[in-house]
Amino acid sequence: MKRTTFLTAGGAAAAALAAPRFTLAAGPAATVKIGYLDSFSGIFSDLGAVHKLGAQLALDDANKAGRVKFEFAYGDDTSKPAQAVIEGRRLISQENVDVLYGGTSSASGLALGPLALETGTFNLLLGPQDSSITGAKATKLTYRFGPNVRMLLGPVIRRALALGKKWYFIQADYALGKDAYAQMSDALTRAGGSEVGHDIVPLGTSDFSSVLTKVRNSDADVLVLCNSGLDAANTAKQWASFGLNKRMKLTGISMEDIYYKALPLDAVVGATFPVLWSPNAPGAQKLAARLKRAISGPIGGRHYLGYMSAKSLIDRITSAGTTKADKLMAAFENYVFDGAKESRSTYHACDHQCAQDVYAGATVGAKAFERSQFMYEIVGTVPAGESDGTCDSPWAKAATAAMAAQKPAERQNYTPKTWT
Repeated sequence: MKRTTFLTAGGAAAAALAAPRFTLAAGPAATVKIGYLDSFSGIFSDLGAVHKLGAQLALDDANKAGRVKFEFAYGDDTSKPAQAVIEGRRLISQENVDVLYGGTSSASGLALGPLALETGTFNLLLGPQDSSITGAKATKLTYRFGPNVRMLLGPVIRRALALGKKWYFIQADYALGKDAYAQMSDALTRAGGSEVGHDIVPLGTSDFSSVLTKVRNSDADVLVLCNSGLDAANTAKQWASFGLNKRMKLTGISMEDIYYKALPLDAVVGATFPVLWSPNAPGAQKLAARLKRAISGPIGGRHYLGYMSAKSLIDRITSAGTTKADKLMAAFENYVFDGAKESRSTYHACDHQCAQDVYAGATVGAKAFERSQFMYEIVGTVPAGESDGTCDSPWAKAATAAMAAQKPAERQNYTPKTWT
């Protein structure tokens, strides 16, 4: 065979071999399995369901745009920390998920950090709010997207103190309630106010009449709710039915915007609570439009948490080029991104908290809600750069010290996925 013929034949053979490689490179790089663990039943299931709507949209958007594909494997913690650990282990060992993600309950969030360390699995918490998760109880392989109690209360406390300085506390007996009470009562003391009552009630309480009778017989000028979910909505509704809305103000750590139907809006108008996200806030319009195209009815903070937390997780996995836990941890360190708020958001390396704009809102009346399709008017903002303090803050130092003493396990019977 002539040299020219050989070269031509060789070139054709090389081209034939190269074609499949090119097709493979242009196709999917990998499919990443996300263990989505949340409260799909139990007391927080209403919030978990809203998270799921937002997270699924983020996953759908990512799968339309990228070579790396993503899928969810679901686990239900039933709003209980022991079940969160059981389901987390199942997702890791039986479903062989690449990462863990999700969460509403603070107790579950606190339980999953040690599990991530023990199994060598990266874990992004979506919504648990107990401050110690990114403080003294921080763990190396766990980051948190949603704001913590300290962040949420930042824009609320100043306004609450302006409403009056004789406070009555109703606290749910669980991690979030304890954290919120500790921080709000401390702020009240430092401001020279007085605590006129403090009742601790079981999580899941629906009838608050006995406590509200004591509130009515007190000289409190502000009722402070250190509970959340339907517990908070039921407290506020009964507070108004007792006529207490005519003689005192209402504030607290959580009154979810999804409860616009459960509340007598005109009777609780002006109540002050943290707002996770507003579709009407600066920087929110693009995401609000995306959510409205897919979700029927008003959209709010829990849709936001689901969408933006899942999006940031998918972005970091894609950027890391691997599902190896330590590489994912590094990919989150000081990651700055557009969090669909006015300021850019940042995952702090020192405490693993996502710093972001946080808001105080005043509840609006029924007619205003009809116009805005959102339960709150934003009345205070703390920008992202100030929301979680600095790495010199006491909580950040506690988180850094806790994580420095930890050595995550090597994940057993698992081969990380990689791509370029």
